[in-house]
Amino acid sequence: MFLINPVKKNPDSRLLAKTLFPLSLALAALLHTACATEYSLVEADTPYSRSYAVVVSKATYADPAWRNVADTLVRKHNATLIQHEGTPDNARADLARHLARHTAFVATPDECGRSYIARVHRLTRQLDDDPWLDTQWGVITGATPAAALRLVTESVQPFEIKKALATTHLNETLFDEYFLLSDSPDPAGAWTWKKPDGTVQRGVNNLGKNDALVWAEHLEMSPDLIVTSSHGFENGVEMPLPLRRGIIRVFAGKLYPFADPRQTIPPANATPIAPTPNPKVYFPVGNCLVGHVNAPECMVTTMMSRYGVNQLAGYTVNTWFGRAAWDMLAQWQTLPGRNSFSESFFFNQQHLLHDIAAIDPNALAYNPRLGPGPVELRGHLLDMVAAKLKFDPRRIRNRGKDPDYQLAGLLWDRDTLAFYGDPAWRATLNHEKEPRFLRTHLHSRGDTHTLTLTIANAPAAAQNTTPIGIPLTTRIKNIKLLEGHAHAPIIADNFILILKPQPQPNQETITLKFTADPIQPPSN
Repeated sequence: MFLINPVKKNPDSRLLAKTLFPLSLALAALLHTACATEYSLVEADTPYSRSYAVVVSKATYADPAWRNVADTLVRKHNATLIQHEGTPDNARADLARHLARHTAFVATPDECGRSYIARVHRLTRQLDDDPWLDTQWGVITGATPAAALRLVTESVQPFEIKKALATTHLNETLFDEYFLLSDSPDPAGAWTWKKPDGTVQRGVNNLGKNDALVWAEHLEMSPDLIVTSSHGFENGVEMPLPLRRGIIRVFAGKLYPFADPRQTIPPANATPIAPTPNPKVYFPVGNCLVGHVNAPECMVTTMMSRYGVNQLAGYTVNTWFGRAAWDMLAQWQTLPGRNSFSESFFFNQQHLLHDIAAIDPNALAYNPRLGPGPVELRGHLLDMVAAKLKFDPRRIRNRGKDPDYQLAGLLWDRDTLAFYGDPAWRATLNHEKEPRFLRTHLHSRGDTHTLTLTIANAPAAAQNTTPIGIPLTTRIKNIKLLEGHAHAPIIADNFILILKPQPQPNQETITLKFTADPIQPPSN
């Protein structure tokens, strides 16, 4: 920059100063502009976007077959290997030091029961000093090491879902092929069959077969997505309520359709459901216990070992509140193709944490007892009282928006929805079937970042109550929101979640502006 001294005796000095001073300001502005580099917090390929950690117990890693699973995953993602003694809590220091975007926990079926999943939930919220989930995680397991290895070697990307088999209503326009055995009571027994040629058939109880057999036959269409609801167990799922016409059970590592839900052992001449090895996602969204691995042969291990499931999210407890799963499904379906199944799990967990803190910040530190044995709701409620949370069990019967009911349910759900599979595998819904009602663009210049949501379909955007999640591929710090407070955004070090993305009448864009500095990724 020029140094100007306007009091020199040279008679032309004032003229020179008048000429050079504006030039100096222009040069200063130019230099500032050069320093204010344009870049993106959401570009596809950054050191943080590629960061990956593989966590495994030393006992499991000592087994050569399971070591091969972990080492193959490390090679696949150029990941950091973290071994720990005992429970995954003991990996905290190493995991916090590396703080990867994706983290896979390799565990045997004997390890990854209900308490293991709860520990992983809690661990992955404790890697820095904010209350949010710090890494996108999944558990790699299987009935055998070879089955677990398949999740690592056969998770080909990208994966777009085009065929679905469901026992609860999905947005059928998203699929080329779709079969539904409805769990809706109005009318009970309703079914919908959307065929590949686009024709749609609907009916009620006129397929002429037991529902379990019908479900089994449509599994043979090799769906990319399976979604189930109604009663569930570690080793089976009943067909939809209220009819409960049949059950699918695991027996000897295979699925069998049973006409009578009380049956537990198939007849000698029974035929198991044929394997469908094509890659798929399984979401027992409304089932109790299906996500709980309580034996080497259960729904989780059987679906992932024999029926091609690469990712599965399911409850490890009885579900009555349901927000961890049903809101995750809404998060995934709201903007098809935008967020992966894994990202939808990640963002919905953040939403749960926000809502817990909004009712009682002290509840974030509360951990329900989730041992290997049965988990009782009564004990959970008594523990909440003992913890002196903002909670009165006498008001628990007042459902809906009552904060006592909400807090009990949110804390029940928070650590009990398990996620299995490689968290970096991107399974998405087909966005071409349902045009997006908004588009997002995040632009960064220096330490100032502007997120613009452009409204493409105002009525749809106005009716949307599902938060909009944006993963960041560069971690940030020193965050300060400048504009957009009305939309209640959460801006964390590795994500943005807009809790109120609805536009105002006649509003074509929503703008969030904030300042933040990038965090340099740590070296391994």
